[in-house]
Amino acid sequence: MLSVRNIIRKFFIAAMAVSVLSASVGGGDNVPPGIRVELDNQKSLSLRVTVWSRAEQRVTFYKSRLPWGNRNSMIFVPVNSDGQCIGERLLPVDDSGFQKLSLDPNESITGDIDLRRFVPELEKALKKSDVHLFWAYAPPEELRIGRWSGGWILIPQQK
Repeated sequence: MLSVRNIIRKFFIAAMAVSVLSASVGGGDNVPPGIRVELDNQKSLSLRVTVWSRAEQRVTFYKSRLPWGNRNSMIFVPVNSDGQCIGERLLPVDDSGFQKLSLDPNESITGDIDLRRFVPELEKALKKSDVHLFWAYAPPEELRIGRWSGGWILIPQQK
């Protein structure tokens, strides 16, 4: 039977692999990526996430499939400077309804994610060290931006 530490380690490795495999290989492409995730300068410990549609025609999908549409839409693995995972992965039930959303080709939509909802120990951890936040997202197939996207964000220590 796998220990929690081994499960977290395998999850962390998988998140890193997704991050590496989802990197753009186009080099000179002028097309922006299918997703952009960055720290929100206006809101403390929040992410600003933008998702684009790369479909050739207007697409419709459930709003809950967006990164901010459901607590389980995006995977986060927070790690301190010593490489230790912070907190436990929360898998709460999130009934986000059946509201649909439509996007035209190359249209984008932006939303915010409060990281404290996903990592209750984040503020405490940031008092001790920087936090490396690895993320992974499986977008709706209709958007045509790949099966998985992932990345890494450094959240600086806050004293």
